[in-house]
Amino acid sequence: MPGAGVRARGLGRAALALDAVATSESLYASIAASGVQVCWDHVVRPVLSALAQLWADTGAGTEAEHLLSECVIGVFAAVAAAAGPAGNVRPVLLAGMPGEHHDLPVVVLCAALAQRQVGCRSLGADLPMASLVSAMRRTGPLAVVLWSQLTPTADTEMLRSVPRMHPAVRIFVAGPGWAGTDIPPPVTRLDTLAGAIDALSATAALTAGR
Repeated sequence: MPGAGVRARGLGRAALALDAVATSESLYASIAASGVQVCWDHVVRPVLSALAQLWADTGAGTEAEHLLSECVIGVFAAVAAAAGPAGNVRPVLLAGMPGEHHDLPVVVLCAALAQRQVGCRSLGADLPMASLVSAMRRTGPLAVVLWSQLTPTADTEMLRSVPRMHPAVRIFVAGPGWAGTDIPPPVTRLDTLAGAIDALSATAALTAGR
C-alpha cells in the first residue's frame, strides 16, 4: 500500500491474518483518534483497494476483504448506535438503489452523520422503489440518499418517480455509479464522504425543529 499510514498498514495486517478481534480493535482506535470520515478515507479504503488489487493480480484475498467488510459494518454500526441524540426531528433515509448490493458506504455514511448528531435510518442495499416510497411516507424524512456503486443500478427514471412530499424532502444520490449520468433536478449528487456529511448536516440544521 504505497503511501498508506501506520493505521492502514496495521489494519491490513489484521485483516490478512483473518483476526476479527484485532481488525475491530484497529477500527475502533482509528475512529477514536480521527473520527469516522478519516478512518474510512485514510485507513479502511486503502486496505480495501489493496485487497481488491491482490485479488485482481492473484485471485487471492477475498476472505480478508469479506472479513474486513464485516468488521467495518459491525464497528461503524456500533459507533452510530452509541452517538449522542440527534438534532433533527425528521430523519435522513439512506438506501442502495434497486439491484445494488454494495451497502458498506451506506453504513459508513450513517455512522459519520451520527457523529454529527444527524439522525438517519439506513435501509440497506437493493431497496425496491415501492419500499422507498413507503418508508418516506411513514417517516417524513428531511432527505433521502440513494447509493449506486455500479452504473447499471443508477436509474435516473426511478429518481423522477420519487414522490413529492410536504414538508419538502431533498433527494441526493451518491456513489460512482452515478458518474456521467444526467441527474434530473432538483436531485443533488454527493461526490465525496466529506461533501455528503457537510451537505446533509447543513440540511439537517436548516430543518431543525421541523
